[in-house]
Amino acid sequence: MNDRLENLAASLGFPRELVSGAAVLTSFGDSCLFIENHKGIIEYGREQIKLQARPCKLQIIGTNLDIAFYTAEEIKITGKVSEIRYYR
Repeated sequence: MNDRLENLAASLGFPRELVSGAAVLTSFGDSCLFIENHKGIIEYGREQIKLQARPCKLQIIGTNLDIAFYTAEEIKITGKVSEIRYYR
């Protein structure tokens, strides 16, 4: 992110992730994962979900995984999440 945009975000109190478009993950224990700023689903299964994020890809591993909510920018994953991996 360029310095000017970063300084503006900081002065307004915005999180850096919001301005840069990076994925923001919020976990509610191991049973619910909310992801903002994703770029799409790569793979979907009950034991693994892969998402395109920015600047990497995300791999969510667990059991009984399900997509409870999905929009172009947000996704809610439920089930037993055991691992989250970031890769290129």
